[in-house]
Amino acid sequence: MAIGAVWFLFRKRIAAYQLYIVTEKFKVLPVRDQAEQARGMELLGIFFCSLLFLAGAVIVALRMLLA
Repeated sequence: MAIGAVWFLFRKRIAAYQLYIVTEKFKVLPVRDQAEQARGMELLGIFFCSLLFLAGAVIVALRMLLA
């Protein structure tokens, strides 16, 4: 849950760094519209962030109910 919350706060920086890694380190040719590609990576990250956050919330709720 905490990882999802931290990722949400820094999602734009992380998406920009991921784009840099993909284009520079792995020698993948960048597309013309890097802003759109960064936005797509950010949206994918938000999806995974929500999954992490929801999974953490479910774990916390179950521990409270079963304890």
